[in-house]
Amino acid sequence: MIRVGIAGADTAMAGELIRILINHPDVELVSAFAPGKVGRKVSSVHHGLAGECDLEFSPDINPKNLDVIFIDAHSDVADRFRMNTDRWPDLRIIDMSHCPSLDFDALDMAYGLPEINRKQLVRGCRRAVVPRSVAAAAIIGLYPLARHLLLKGDIIVEYVCPSDIVTEEKMNMVRQEILYVLGKTQNSFSGDIRLHRLDEEISERGLKVVVEIPCTLDITEVFKLFDDCYDDHNFTFMVASAMPGYEVEGTQKTLVTLQKQKSDRLTVTVIADCRMRGGAGDAVHIMNLLFGLHERTGLYLKAHKF
Repeated sequence: MIRVGIAGADTAMAGELIRILINHPDVELVSAFAPGKVGRKVSSVHHGLAGECDLEFSPDINPKNLDVIFIDAHSDVADRFRMNTDRWPDLRIIDMSHCPSLDFDALDMAYGLPEINRKQLVRGCRRAVVPRSVAAAAIIGLYPLARHLLLKGDIIVEYVCPSDIVTEEKMNMVRQEILYVLGKTQNSFSGDIRLHRLDEEISERGLKVVVEIPCTLDITEVFKLFDDCYDDHNFTFMVASAMPGYEVEGTQKTLVTLQKQKSDRLTVTVIADCRMRGGAGDAVHIMNLLFGLHERTGLYLKAHKF
């Protein structure tokens, strides 16, 4: 069993994470830490866990008792793990807090988007950072094109998601994250990313990203680029037409639609659940890869609204 601890276990994202972990067949949830909540039941904060989880918030986290720690807060306890990884060389660390630093190489952290970094995550990786939701969706929509050096000029990324996912102060971090990944994939790309919020209603779990870029390739050629990139991945799928967001809510799935209404313009639409992609689902997906488990373990499709 994989022994798990969570630093920052009182956040909404941590609550989503715990809901997945308590049903994960290879996980034992050992420690949950949150400042000021020592001794209280975890279900006193995450009320939906009543009757499912008897764990209490712990006064500290002992890394000697753990195989992996998820971090979703800035506290003395969380920062101790971030800054002193050499003390626990066998401990895996998955940072869900969306650290403002983008120099992941300097931090010795893998960028935890499995669609582009799966090999790095399965080959002895010990530390990974969970991407931001909008950045993850935009990168999934642009990565196959960047791999073939097809990105030119500035790129407009339109998105809609709950307001807490991308606040005004977080917007530049999302932009820099997308640029960081695209720049490492296509060295010749020198354009900028322009983020615009779509004027559409969205649910509390919804995420939609729309990217329109210059592209003269035939739509069948573009589809092949995307299909070749994602056909062996377990959560990202190509679909013929845009789907409503509720089709993926509560799941780890990402659906991608390609359209060409003009011969020289390509529109890529990506939908996902913003509490899973860029959140708890990606964190568990990363954990599965770090420990050599099948990617879908604990993340199989479950009933949601239907």
